[in-house]
Amino acid sequence: MEKSGTQTPLSLAAAEAVRRYAATTRSALGSAESPVISYAGLWLLLASLAPAAETETDEILGLNKADARAAALTLLEAPHPTIGAAVAGWLRSGVELTKGLPIVLDPLPDQAGLDAWADEHTRGLIKEFPLELDAQTLLVLASALVVTPRWSEQLEQGEDGLLLLESGFQAVVDTEAAGPVAVASPSSEDGISVYSVIAEEGVSADDVWRAADEVVRRIDAGEVHDRTFDAGQEDGHAWTVREVTAFGSAPSDRWRSHLPEWSAEDRHDLSSAPGVAEIARGVMAAVEEETEAVCVQKAVASYDREGFKAAAVTGMMVRAATAAPRDTKVRQIDLRFDRPHAVVAVARGGAWEGIPLFGSWVTPA
Repeated sequence: MEKSGTQTPLSLAAAEAVRRYAATTRSALGSAESPVISYAGLWLLLASLAPAAETETDEILGLNKADARAAALTLLEAPHPTIGAAVAGWLRSGVELTKGLPIVLDPLPDQAGLDAWADEHTRGLIKEFPLELDAQTLLVLASALVVTPRWSEQLEQGEDGLLLLESGFQAVVDTEAAGPVAVASPSSEDGISVYSVIAEEGVSADDVWRAADEVVRRIDAGEVHDRTFDAGQEDGHAWTVREVTAFGSAPSDRWRSHLPEWSAEDRHDLSSAPGVAEIARGVMAAVEEETEAVCVQKAVASYDREGFKAAAVTGMMVRAATAAPRDTKVRQIDLRFDRPHAVVAVARGGAWEGIPLFGSWVTPA
């Protein structure tokens, strides 16, 4: 699809920051084979909270605290034909904060209230909030991200059962990370490009993602164009080349891509993702009592003849920490049932009180 609008220096920096954060987080979490995950959804939440961090965020988020926050606000407020994004926070009644947080905090609702928020802000794609409230929950922060582009032309089903793409963006691109890859992207007028990238069998998922990043960068830089063929005239790992008869048109290459319909959902513990601990420490410092934090994301996606849908809700919960036991001196008495012994079950209460119900002789192996 053609680009529209003018990017500001901050928006350009934010795009690069999210791309780098995605690559770093994918590597850190080993999530290259996750069915669906939104690194952008996590970045949006962390960037919105960046001013709460006690250290700078350049190395983590790719922008300093002020710029990360400004970029997040810009993304949240910028109109887009098919992207929906939201960030919210909730505080349990009676909890006092020692400092303000860069997100407006509403009163903490019940679980049904959080589920309703997820449903509303993902256009019904995610019905349940990814975290469950409990008595220890003090503070909940969340981001929601949803995209629902439709193809400009509905894809037809081919004889092989796959979707047949005859327009849109199609290319074979030689990459540094994975060698030649095939690329296909149906046309859409909804401001989203959905690239499918396939590498040779045996190439690791990590390298395929590196190749995909490289392809997108080169497309954006104008180095790779529609109908690019970097593999000479030979058949390849995901393409064949043959001559066909075309009627009523000037000789030119005819491109067709065969794409599967698919759907996926996943849940990710993001507590160890880059930046989460650093941002969470700054948030927890605003709560007077001892706390701990968890970060979880639920994501869904589907790809069919009409378009692409994907949504993610990322939640961070700050909970009262379980008190650590104090050191004390006690006697240690070890009872060892390592020889044959008896086990008896005795009833308690009412007319059955004291009656042995079952007895067993246990011979340890």
